Amino acid sequence: MMEQVRNEQIIYSAAVYCRLSKDDEQAGESVSIETQKMMLTDFCHERGFPIYEIYADDGYSGLNFNRPAFTKLLEDIDSGKVNLVITKDLSRLGRDYIQTGYYTDVYFTRKRVRYIAVNDGIDTNREDNDIAPFKNILNDMYARDLSRKVKSAKRQRAFKGYYISAQAPYGYKVDPQNRNRLIVDEEAAEVVKEIFRLSLAGHSLIQISRILTERKIITPGVYKAQNGDTRFLRYQESKDSLFNWCYQTVRAILRDQVYTGDMVNHKAEVINYKTKECVRVPKEQQIVVSDCHEPLVRRDDYERVQTLITLRHRPKKHNFDNVFRDLTFCAECGQRMTLMMKPLKAGPTPLIRCTNHYSNPEDCKHNHYIYYDDLYAEVLKRVRNIARQIESGELLEQIQKQSAKRVKTDKLVAEQAKINK
Repeated sequence: MMEQVRNEQIIYSAAVYCRLSKDDEQAGESVSIETQKMMLTDFCHERGFPIYEIYADDGYSGLNFNRPAFTKLLEDIDSGKVNLVITKDLSRLGRDYIQTGYYTDVYFTRKRVRYIAVNDGIDTNREDNDIAPFKNILNDMYARDLSRKVKSAKRQRAFKGYYISAQAPYGYKVDPQNRNRLIVDEEAAEVVKEIFRLSLAGHSLIQISRILTERKIITPGVYKAQNGDTRFLRYQESKDSLFNWCYQTVRAILRDQVYTGDMVNHKAEVINYKTKECVRVPKEQQIVVSDCHEPLVRRDDYERVQTLITLRHRPKKHNFDNVFRDLTFCAECGQRMTLMMKPLKAGPTPLIRCTNHYSNPEDCKHNHYIYYDDLYAEVLKRVRNIARQIESGELLEQIQKQSAKRVKTDKLVAEQAKINK
């Protein structure tokens, strides 16, 4: 049974929300989860707010609102279990001023939820909260400045040839005496050397992958999982995938310059500190420092392998411009569908199909495909329909009706919550 108390003629049920990111710890902020819990619990007891639940997200950035505890908090608000949210300050709720402003000014108001940021002196029950938007902007600027400083520090470490990636390349492991350096992982290194030997002997990528599979050599993902890396545990789920090498993995190993002893950093970069969108960096812009660790292959052998791969590379079969590239997915298995040119009497005809059906028929049992022209015609018809609705005002009318219906639903939910209490 939910505890309730009358305060200013309102029955409050308080949610204490705490958040701490690794960036906050590096910045030296004394805002540990336990400290926040203790502070906010005392605050609630002093003012007579019964605590429904304490929600804590440890290790989550304030720019990311897809946090487990925060998501549960929103679910409890939607179901009417919580009508008071308390945080240490606005930055604990979030550092993106647009998203944070949405929750404080729109979402909480719509859900009839009171919000208090203790250290910032913000209480949505009062009228003197004009400073809140500026606090949100300052928190956002802090996140942007921190992102800039982290990028700069990483670049400096990269230019020094330090190992700064999230995981060591297959064939190496992190030196326990120096976390910035790679040392050889003897067991995996032998497999890497064998892959280069097979390539130099004239074997193709597919042939090498088949040889490794037939020899029952476990794949890099399974190897890392067996050596304690929990990020690769999914590779151990199926016994069939333990030794199932694919040519993409072989190609990635043969293409990786790290095996010559060079440290290659800045292969990708985050272009937006809010969305964390990551893009590949062109090879000529990557940071390469030579002779940083023990090589697994000679440099001239590595260069010969690159030449062999280039010579074996198949030329593109067509130059068809697919406007649906990366946008079509199989309804059965969820894999991205690819474009191919089907030979017909009238000439090569573009077709979009799921290739997973051919490589993994147990996952995708049916042959899913659609002719490109049919898909294009259907999408064009729908776009024209939307354009017609925009021009006639019909679309705006539908949106307004949906908005009115949503407001009415919110009122009914709030009324239902009152009746339940």
